[in-house]
Amino acid sequence: MTAPKRVLCLDTSTPTARVALFDGAGQALAGAEATAERHSQHVLKLVDDVLRSAGARPEMLAGIACGAGPGSFTGLRVGLAVAKGLALATGAPLLLVSSLQALALDIARRAPPGTRFVVPCIDAGKGEVYAFACAFDASAVAAGGEPWRLTPEALASRVAELPGAIVAGNGADRHAAALGPRLTLISVEGPSALSIGALALPRLARGESDDLEKSVPAYGRPPDITKPKSA
Repeated sequence: MTAPKRVLCLDTSTPTARVALFDGAGQALAGAEATAERHSQHVLKLVDDVLRSAGARPEMLAGIACGAGPGSFTGLRVGLAVAKGLALATGAPLLLVSSLQALALDIARRAPPGTRFVVPCIDAGKGEVYAFACAFDASAVAAGGEPWRLTPEALASRVAELPGAIVAGNGADRHAAALGPRLTLISVEGPSALSIGALALPRLARGESDDLEKSVPAYGRPPDITKPKSA
């Protein structure tokens, strides 16, 4: 008998790592999350907990989806390393999805009446945020474009021109004082593994996947490189 399809989804773009397992119909079978300064100590345990909760094994995986960022440099590296390692070991296809787009779906589920735009906002560090605006109606959330990396004040100015816009995410939470007076903020946890799955499963159904060797996170900014000190 053929084993049922299982798709593992994770996101580590923020201080909260989120993992979930889905069946072939997109129903969540199990999920877990943990918040820490560094994800390296607990992401594999979260994966193991989720698989055990659903009575699944790694070899049953039909796909592995990972939030590609932008977000925390270290978090993204850890998440993609785990996803690649599992894909290599199991032969399951790897699918990368935008963490901002996943957060946009999370926001849309909480959107109040009259919402016309959802603006996912992830903390970028150094006093900046990653964000973009997605058109929204009762049935769908449009795909966002290239992520913006800008100060909260610049985001407030840009989004103030969008009627019916709501902003959420850990970047909005951190910079609420700069954003709140001009924008409508709501509290939303994400990017969730549920939304990672919602974006990845249609791609998997179409037979799409990402290159295991060449895939890299969408960091959103060049990494900080410090030249070694001369002796």
